[in-house]
This record gives sequence, structure tokens and C-alpha cells, in this order.
Amino acid sequence: MSILHRGFVKRYLARRGMSLVQEPGLWDFLDTRRVDLVIDVGANAGQFARDLRSLGYRGRIHSFEPLPTAFAELQSVAASDPLWEMSNVGVGRKAGKLEINIAKNSVFSSFRPLSELAGRFDPNSRTVETLRVPVVTLDNALGGDKAKSIFLKIDTQGFEQEVLAGAKKLLKRCAGVQLELPVDHLYEGVWSFNEALAAMDSYGFVPAQFRTVNPRAGDRAAAVEFDAIFRRKD
Repeated sequence: MSILHRGFVKRYLARRGMSLVQEPGLWDFLDTRRVDLVIDVGANAGQFARDLRSLGYRGRIHSFEPLPTAFAELQSVAASDPLWEMSNVGVGRKAGKLEINIAKNSVFSSFRPLSELAGRFDPNSRTVETLRVPVVTLDNALGGDKAKSIFLKIDTQGFEQEVLAGAKKLLKRCAGVQLELPVDHLYEGVWSFNEALAAMDSYGFVPAQFRTVNPRAGDRAAAVEFDAIFRRKD
């Protein structure tokens, strides 16, 4: 909704004794927590970080992306941003090397194999090649960072559990975490929606915001997955 349109709606509602309540978003979370480092795991070509800049976030960003082609795009996008660092590695439970499935559309690439549903959801999710890539843990990579308020975003196509398992120390310093939570599973071996909520509770976080990512095929009123922002428990 444009500012002009929003103003018209506000005046219309005010004349009728009502008001427009705007749901909080990502920027509200970063601003209220005074976040000074965003960790972007599964950066692809930098789409999430670019959105952060467009929202007005001016703090540090560290992006992790294991695919060489996507990382090259990421480097190009971030080249003029001195507060945006990046690492051409995957992130997981332990350091080493893992085979990643590269999808026709790289945003679907994952360390997890695709489920039968994935092909019906989007034919471009199919694996076209595999590649063995280096993997680090967040505790080792950024555990000693001097940031005062950290926001961790993980978008790893079903590998979120593994990333969190390698970030137990770092999580204690995070003001918030954003995860993509599945309702219908596009990848094999992933946690359920309820298991994800329980895991985040065990790490000391509760839900703060939900946003629909993709609708189900043939059912625009229901979601395949949600982006969820978790806040630290009071």
C-alpha cells in the first residue's frame, strides 16, 4: 500500500471511529532490538540482504553461500557495500565437506534430497548436478564476533536444524532468528512445523512474526511454508 493510499484509508476509517493497525515487520524487529549484525545463512545472490538495505538497515551483514555461481552474483551485488561481508561456504552442524544438490533454479538447492512434492510444486526445483562444498559452523566462524545484538536468518532449504546445531553458543547472543518453516515438505528428512517450534523453544526463543512464503498448489488460501521470526524469551 502506498503512503498516499494508506493516508486515504486512515482518514476514511477515522471518520467512522476506526483506525488502521499495521502489522509489525522485519524492520520493526531489527530497529527495536538495535541489531548491529545480521547473519545471512543461505544468501543465494543476496536477495535478503538487499531487502534489508531497502528497508533502511545500515548495520553489518555477513552472508554465507556455498554455490560458486550464486556467490559470484553475491560478490558483485555487495562489492560497493563495505559493511557487507561474505563467505563462499555452507553452514552446518560440524566443519567439513558435504555434497549439495544444485537445482535448476538455484534457490531450491539443498544439502537435503527433494521430496516427491517438490517436483509438483515447481519443476525448476529438480536437481541438475551435485557439488562437494566446504562447510563451517557458525560458532567457529562468528562465535567471537564483537556485535552487541545479532539477528540470524537461515534459509537453507531444509537444513535449518543442522545450522542451529552448530550455533549453540552464538544463539545465546542472538536477539532474534528467522527461519523458513515447512507445512508441506519439499525436502526429505526435515523437521515438522511443530518440531521446529519446540526446538526454538529449547534454544530460548518464541515466535514474534509469521509471513506466508508460498501458497499451496491449487490452494491460494493455504501456505506451503512460512517465514517465522523468533524473539528471545522475556
